[in-house]
Amino acid sequence: MFLTKDKVKITVSELSLYFSCARKLYYSCRGHQGVSSSSQYFIEHLVLKEMAMSYPHMLKGSSSKDDVTSERLEELLLEVLGTIPHIYPVEMEGVSAEMIECASQVIRSCFGMLQENLSMQISLPEISILAGRLAARDEEPYLHSEKLNVTGVPYRLLDMDGTYVPVIIKTGSSPEKGVWMNDRLHISSFAMLAEEMHGNPVKYGFVLYARSGIFRKVNIHSTDRRQVLSAIGRVRKIKEGTMPDKKESPLCDGCSYSDMCNVRSSLASKFF
Repeated sequence: MFLTKDKVKITVSELSLYFSCARKLYYSCRGHQGVSSSSQYFIEHLVLKEMAMSYPHMLKGSSSKDDVTSERLEELLLEVLGTIPHIYPVEMEGVSAEMIECASQVIRSCFGMLQENLSMQISLPEISILAGRLAARDEEPYLHSEKLNVTGVPYRLLDMDGTYVPVIIKTGSSPEKGVWMNDRLHISSFAMLAEEMHGNPVKYGFVLYARSGIFRKVNIHSTDRRQVLSAIGRVRKIKEGTMPDKKESPLCDGCSYSDMCNVRSSLASKFF
């Protein structure tokens, strides 16, 4: 039913927001601002995202775990702090020096973990190959599905051993093992777009957790694809005006939409 071309076009970013919280997507689609660009967490997100893009170069250029030092991470942080005003002029407008320093100190507190995890992965053949491929590419691919009417841009889409491999960057905390379910569905969404565009099944992808410096492989299963298809239909209904039911979670504390989210759900949201 949702595969018809005349349905509302959606993006993988909207799917990702839905996986996080359906209500956030509802408010975002109606012009309400989520995380403020002046918030410290948002500044951390921008800096970590830019730093993570250099992790593959750091791994590729290292021959031993001793090559990843806190000094190299400090140099990378300072380099990123110098470039983000040019890369994100709108987002950084009005951000105070104090806010940037606070965000920088939080990131510096992660250096020990980053150094340990990046150093550990230097000796892993699969990650070493991945880092080399990532370091050699600098374009973000545009993916589009005519059948699903969904578009998206992953961090990278690599051709590895005859199969396409999507890679995404996440700036939140990483789980002890594997990836968060939301991240699994996020990368599965890109896999489904790549499959249609290139005509080959996508078997796996990678999530790079920028805050901890960990590359995590994700094997993509039929259950993941099924959940993505279900989410596409629900996201379209939200964009068309249906408010989803509120679902309480620990993430509700401090959410910028919390005041609006107390509105009673409409009867039209019962399908959730």
